[in-house]
Amino acid sequence: MRTVNCAIAASVMCLLAAAGAQAQDAPMPKPGKPHEVFAKDAGTWDCDVKMYFAGPDMPPSEFKGLEVIELVSGDMYLRSTFTCKMGDAGDFEGHSLMGYDPRTKKYVGTWVDNFTSAPSALEGEYDEAAKTLTIHSSVVDEGGETLNSKQVTTWSDDSSKKFEVFLVVEAGDEKIDVKLMDMTAKKRK
Repeated sequence: MRTVNCAIAASVMCLLAAAGAQAQDAPMPKPGKPHEVFAKDAGTWDCDVKMYFAGPDMPPSEFKGLEVIELVSGDMYLRSTFTCKMGDAGDFEGHSLMGYDPRTKKYVGTWVDNFTSAPSALEGEYDEAAKTLTIHSSVVDEGGETLNSKQVTTWSDDSSKKFEVFLVVEAGDEKIDVKLMDMTAKKRK
């Protein structure tokens, strides 16, 4: 038995050594054109938030928020922290980590916040002509239901953006976007 364990340990060490040698020869990844979206979004943003708690056809509840976004891991990823005092609903705090997957040619990431108990997986595409990043996400709620959403960020310039969140509802063969939130943000200088 001891001989088998030693053989397994030796095999694992050889595999790790080979992988390490290959990693030394491989170039480190560097940010490319897709990461330019991240670079322009980095900074501190003052946000005017509208939440449609009573539905998209009713007057929204309005709040002030703050988003702090920074490039991390060699400027390959974008880490965001968003905070907002939402009156009776309480203080909201959310975090995202976004990157670009060169294999799928999509922006990917994760979102977590203190109003939900499960992380949301994020995936989307950037339309350079429209200066719009459209992200689709899904999360399973406490009742086991999958909730799908769409998040659209549109930059009017390097210091102004609009962010909208929609619940994507399926009605027969049709998908309907129900607005949950919109936010305008100005970057601090």
